[in-house]
Amino acid sequence: MANVVLVGMPASGKTSVGASVAASLGLTFVDLDAHIGQIAGLNVADLLRREGETTFRLREAEALDRALEGDGKLLASGGGSPCFHDGMNRMRAAAHVIWLDAPVDALVERTLQDGDRPLLGHTRLEQTVALRDLAERRAQTYARAHRRVDATQPLPAVVRQVQAALRPSVHATIAFEGVEHPLVIDDGHVSDAADALAALAGSGKIALIVDRKVRVQAEPLEAMLKARGVATVLLEVPGGEKSKDLRTAAKLWQDLAQHQFDRSDLLVAIGGGATTDVGGFVAATWLRGVRHVAMPTTVLAMADASVGGKTAIDLNVGKNLVGAFHPPVLVWLALGALETLPGVEWRSGLAEVAKIFVALDADAWRALLRDAKSLRRRSVAALKPHVQRAVELKAEVVARDPREQGDRALLNLGHTLGHALEVDSGFTLRHGDAVALGMIAAAELSVAHGTADANVAAELRAGFQALDLPTQWETMATPAVLGRLGQDKKMRGEMLRFVEVAAIGRAVVRPCRVKELESMLAALAAHAQRPAVASVGGMRR
Repeated sequence: MANVVLVGMPASGKTSVGASVAASLGLTFVDLDAHIGQIAGLNVADLLRREGETTFRLREAEALDRALEGDGKLLASGGGSPCFHDGMNRMRAAAHVIWLDAPVDALVERTLQDGDRPLLGHTRLEQTVALRDLAERRAQTYARAHRRVDATQPLPAVVRQVQAALRPSVHATIAFEGVEHPLVIDDGHVSDAADALAALAGSGKIALIVDRKVRVQAEPLEAMLKARGVATVLLEVPGGEKSKDLRTAAKLWQDLAQHQFDRSDLLVAIGGGATTDVGGFVAATWLRGVRHVAMPTTVLAMADASVGGKTAIDLNVGKNLVGAFHPPVLVWLALGALETLPGVEWRSGLAEVAKIFVALDADAWRALLRDAKSLRRRSVAALKPHVQRAVELKAEVVARDPREQGDRALLNLGHTLGHALEVDSGFTLRHGDAVALGMIAAAELSVAHGTADANVAAELRAGFQALDLPTQWETMATPAVLGRLGQDKKMRGEMLRFVEVAAIGRAVVRPCRVKELESMLAALAAHAQRPAVASVGGMRR
């Protein structure tokens, strides 16, 4: 492994985190301050008092160069070493640099218990003032690190974050009409994409279109881009399905006009599937099309919504009725973003992962169910291979059928009824839950048609129950819901391309008239709700 350097403010935990990470990865741990002290025969505090900071920084720069020689080391740098004598550039050239970031208030509590720090003073007030001043002067340098880790958490959590930041990313491509675009699956957070986004932006500007619920994740990315010299503006959207409307799109167009975004600039959508949808739609329509990046932060958006080039907004009468095919130039899946995802959002996303497997890959479906217990506990490690497989399958379909003229329609499994349920609920029903219900209905319709064995619907119900997904769609299939089926974007005249389940792993498209579909689903729902007939003494009651 190449060298690793931890940078950050005094008391950010570089020594304790570094020693633990180095031991876990088999790297040689070097504490730069201790290394300097061994060479000089004095500790750093005494050196600073004796030599002054200017002379000490020269000594520190020489020690840094020696420490970076060779490979396989994890170096805990001094708080100021990246900021003097071109230290950050030398670190970036020789190592993977990780910034341990913590607010001043947390640092003060640590430094007060941390012994002799001549540059900071002795009282709480002195240390608060000194640390605040250092943080303001050094933040832009620290933000040039390759990665950022939240160092306010307990030591084991920070160690896990650093370990995740050092795991290699999974790289894939998505082909759309012969043009390949990269997709990255990374164990870190959205800020870890700073170098990739800066490279894509070149001399242009970046607009971060951010779901307000994940603004706290996007702000470090904004700081890291600005530290790389990229002109960046953060544009907040409400998030959720209700933000996929003309009003949100118009507000974003106005913002882009105000900031003079042109065709050389880049849009980056950060959030759930609704945010990547509206961000992509705005990119498709601004100046007749500009480049955009999808950075999904939910399971649903990672597995499905951000992959494949579909962008859209909704109308009152139906979902995704206004949109464009406009593939992102990069899709970046930051799995660390899922650590704070609410349970209901996690579960909703599992439905979209399951949809891809039920439609296309029976082995992947059964592998998903084998991990059901870990997935219910929201294990990101357990989820990762399933997201990767879902993305692979969808990418294969998109490459064959980018504009949904053929088998890409199979990925709409569960969506015809699901979208109707969503719209009727005023989008209080989550998309994944609605799709799960739609899949159950589609499987039962296949059984009723005789195109699938009865065990298909039973297996689907049992699997969804294991994943904690809803299965009872029948009471929700009201005349109002069924009346919305004709507003599906898969309509062709009076015919609807409805997706059924012939077998687990094999979805099929069944053209049918909307009225026929309404009648069949109504009959299935009525039959399921009919009271059971019991017999007593040979008599029915």
